[in-house]
Amino acid sequence: MKKIDKYILGSLLYSPMILLFGYFLYTACFGETTQDVIKERDLEEHFNGYVDSLYYEVSNHNVKIGVLTSGYKYQIFRRWEHNIEVGDSLLKKKGSFIVSVHKKNGKQLALDYRNTY
Repeated sequence: MKKIDKYILGSLLYSPMILLFGYFLYTACFGETTQDVIKERDLEEHFNGYVDSLYYEVSNHNVKIGVLTSGYKYQIFRRWEHNIEVGDSLLKKKGSFIVSVHKKNGKQLALDYRNTY
């Protein structure tokens, strides 16, 4: 094999690896942090409805899920599990970090996503 052929073959094999490494390095240095991505996701989330049922989703790290009457499946944080029961009303507006819980007995709770970071 000629010397030029070795250079061409080497550049075809190694340039994708170098580009991939460069991309990961760039995103690690200048990309969004995981916390920023989570905050954006939390701000975009919105739902409203009564808690119809509660169950633990074993395939998703045993996360407690609240199924609302609207059909929305809400993943409940471990810290908040004792605050949410069947029959409670949940409201989360887009652009807010607050989940309003209206209990069956008339009490109201405000659960803040910022306390979970």
